[in-house]
Amino acid sequence: MPGDESLNLPAAELRADQSELTMSLEVLASTLEQALPQLVTVERRKVGGFRSKRRVVQRVALALGDEQFELRPTPQGASCTRHKVVRGITLSREQLTMADWLAAVSAAVRSNAEISERDRAALGELLA
Repeated sequence: MPGDESLNLPAAELRADQSELTMSLEVLASTLEQALPQLVTVERRKVGGFRSKRRVVQRVALALGDEQFELRPTPQGASCTRHKVVRGITLSREQLTMADWLAAVSAAVRSNAEISERDRAALGELLA
């Protein structure tokens, strides 16, 4: 699981340069895809003409425990949300700023890693 360091560069880029949002979202999406391949879903859409190979990030979604995070580019910047989901039902939806979203994702990743490590240790004791 990545620490805060792996998300710092893409996070800083997103905050620093809104005019380059498309490229920054691609960097963040790629970083998350590589760091958390089982937890992250990135949707991209083709832009340009018929023969264009260029694709841009349409949506980034993470499922971490009972929280789901979603990032979508908008004409004004980016829409960042956190959903509380229990048994497939969304109980609450919270709109966050980019900085708060990135902080919440980092905290959820750390928490998820700690829980997984505890589960792994408990399973090891059970099987020993």
